[in-house]
Amino acid sequence: MTHHLTSEELVEFREIFNLVDRDRGGSITKVELGELMDTLGIDTSPEEIDLMIHEIDQDSNGEIDFDEFVAVMSRKVNATYTADQVKNAFKAFEGNASAPGFIKADKLLVALTTYGADKISPEQAQELISQVLA
Repeated sequence: MTHHLTSEELVEFREIFNLVDRDRGGSITKVELGELMDTLGIDTSPEEIDLMIHEIDQDSNGEIDFDEFVAVMSRKVNATYTADQVKNAFKAFEGNASAPGFIKADKLLVALTTYGADKISPEQAQELISQVLA
């Protein structure tokens, strides 16, 4: 199933792209990608940065332009998960709960505020959990 990006998604991608494209050159350079990884706390070697650029850079100019950025980001938006992937993710947070099939509220709070592209604030997570438990 093909997912067409909404105008809101494109605006969000542009905002993210502009944050990474610090020199406003219209593309993400190796240096800018390296700075992003450092900011995210992801230790990457120059070779790993080169590989990332190479995988995304469709026109082989050594940089990531907005269209290339959108192409890779839209793959993430279009990602679908198999039942096994969802079960495995659930099991990772389920831990040693006394009742299988349940996630403790504190573990769910950590998951919602720490992992994935759609992290939410601790306050939002607490409100969501409170609504579920009510």
